[in-house]
Amino acid sequence: MAYSEGLAVTTAIKRRRRTDFGNSSMITRSQTLSAARNAVLHTTELLENILYFLPMKDLLFAQRVCTEWRELIQRSVPLQEALFLRPRELGVYWRRIKSLDMQYKLVKINKEEFSRGQKGEVFKAAIPNPLLCKIDVFGKSRAKNERPHNAWFKHRPSALYPEACWRNMLIAQGPSCLFEYYFEYQREDRKDPCWTDCRIENIIFPECAKAGNVVGLVEEIEAEGHFVEWDGHVLRFPRLMFTTEEELEIDVVG
Repeated sequence: MAYSEGLAVTTAIKRRRRTDFGNSSMITRSQTLSAARNAVLHTTELLENILYFLPMKDLLFAQRVCTEWRELIQRSVPLQEALFLRPRELGVYWRRIKSLDMQYKLVKINKEEFSRGQKGEVFKAAIPNPLLCKIDVFGKSRAKNERPHNAWFKHRPSALYPEACWRNMLIAQGPSCLFEYYFEYQREDRKDPCWTDCRIENIIFPECAKAGNVVGLVEEIEAEGHFVEWDGHVLRFPRLMFTTEEELEIDVVG
């Protein structure tokens, strides 16, 4: 009887030690992971790299996490460029060629080849602001698109709010140039609702190419009592080819 009780006590002690060890191991592992995470998030270079690869909307929301994150985003050149709050020179050039199967392709070229190329065949790369502009509205690839230098300005419901942060964003990232902004509106004194007027403005990029500048032109027309239809607002950048961040790393685009 005594032997059985002693064996039971010994077994219970061993079981408890195993349980305590297991819990201790889990706690230690959790503490290690927490410490590692905190070390990463408090290392400026690592945090900056993590934030850089966030989608644009998430990067905007990241500014609300804490003061440290907001200050980092505000002083980081790459992050300010990612938010289109600071101009960025892409330095990428394309030539549009027709392949043997009669399909158009874009081939990456250097700056010297671009300078020797003919208008309509060579282009500088530009990236539209995804929050403000859209491209490929006709479902065509860049190589086949007859208007690769056009982007369509989106209607922003928050356009009425002067404090909206997107007003300080550039509408695109690309080289310095003079671009056109085209939109249509209906005059208040017109009797025929089908008759519209249009406005074409030449804008210096990037100096005057913030979203607030562009929307300001619309607001001038609206202040005169005219109705502006938001569909069909076109941004035309001569000799540019609107592309994506991913395509900048590709040598040939179909």
